[in-house]
Amino acid sequence: MENIENPFTFRAVQVFVAVVEAGSVTRGAHRLGISPSTASQQLSGLEHALGTKLIERTARQFRLTQSGVLFLDPAKRILDDVGAAKARLVAADQAPPMALKIALIEEFDATVTAPWLVRLRRIFPNISLSVTSGASHENNDALDSRAIDMMVAVDTVGQADWVEQHPLLKDPFILVTTPHSSMDLPALRSRPFVRYTRDLQIGRQIEAQLRRTGEHPAMGYEFTTNQALFAMTAELNGWAITTALAYLGTPLATEILTPHPLPIAQFSRTIALHSRAGALNALPQTMAQELRDFIDVKIVRDAHSRMPFVTDTLAIIR
Repeated sequence: MENIENPFTFRAVQVFVAVVEAGSVTRGAHRLGISPSTASQQLSGLEHALGTKLIERTARQFRLTQSGVLFLDPAKRILDDVGAAKARLVAADQAPPMALKIALIEEFDATVTAPWLVRLRRIFPNISLSVTSGASHENNDALDSRAIDMMVAVDTVGQADWVEQHPLLKDPFILVTTPHSSMDLPALRSRPFVRYTRDLQIGRQIEAQLRRTGEHPAMGYEFTTNQALFAMTAELNGWAITTALAYLGTPLATEILTPHPLPIAQFSRTIALHSRAGALNALPQTMAQELRDFIDVKIVRDAHSRMPFVTDTLAIIR
């Protein structure tokens, strides 16, 4: 018999998944912007509607019951199916407002983020957008836990079956020095090398390439942001390896540092838009295409003019 007092609701399923993935009622409630007491009420209503206990929760313990384990995957599919349906309605301009959370790499903040978001609102007036910046590995964790709906990041997730990928840009690594500096390896070896920290994918990728080419610059300063790395490189009259996108997308970088081709074997990274597979219907594909157009106009064409040596390596991926 249908439980009229405790109907099965989409919001309750959303709360259940958020609470499980956050590991607590309080953190899950915070992620959804509701109070812990409201989240607890939603969970209780869901358990009554299903007729089974889903979560054992006390002051000291939080764990899924066997019923909760069995219900978790279907609950996620419900969220993805409803999200895909809403995305289809939004695309057809037939839906009430839909909120999307997007995480971007910092390299786009000063160039393409603002015009891209304005364009998206014109195409999809029913969508409200919440945007954050962060390192790619942090954004990947946020996508997995549903803290965000999409991310534009370095392609580090491989071919995971839960991820839908839309490649955007091939981004080559370059050398940066202070103006009028020598860029040959013997001269560079005598000057400070400024690094990205190995906590970052870009740092690990650079260090791996240095090892492969037999270069071992002395340890010194390491940074997690482009801005800090470029400022220290200029301050020390040193050198650094970065990417064309990072260089052009960081305010003031072009005024204090000069780009050069790498003195070691060339390598690159791929920037892509990621979402959970099937969760937003065709929306990610459309958004990726719009973003490619802005990257081309705002970054790639400027890069080819400033740095002719990346003409064949910095490229939009259609």
